[in-house]
Amino acid sequence: MTEKLPGVLAEIADLVGEANAILIAAHAGGTRVYFPARADDNHWLVACIGRHQADILCSHFAVEGRRGQRVDIPLYVGGTYRQVMRAIHERMHKLDRDDNLSSAEIARQAGVTQRSVHRYRARHRGQKSKTDRKQGKLL
Repeated sequence: MTEKLPGVLAEIADLVGEANAILIAAHAGGTRVYFPARADDNHWLVACIGRHQADILCSHFAVEGRRGQRVDIPLYVGGTYRQVMRAIHERMHKLDRDDNLSSAEIARQAGVTQRSVHRYRARHRGQKSKTDRKQGKLL
């Protein structure tokens, strides 16, 4: 197995190559995706890595060869921790502020988990600056 890729990405890299595993992580990292037993031509997996590699992964993850399976795709990012966290925070802020996107879509585009988006929203939505607060503090 490929050592530098986390979790199931290493398994995917063994089957279809490290470049394809990174493409999948870039597209769906931090989310749970469905690998059907056989992907149709307009499935995201075929668009992401091609028909042949998609068929390999679908048959690998198929349960009893008849039905698909949901798989949690881990995040895979490069750079220093601070650079990555700063870029992720800025991207989530921009996506949450500018667009009316679901948490799943923000997670995909920002490269984080849906849970991270929910935590971000809980911390940052509805907060007013100190000068905007009309209600005083309780003592």
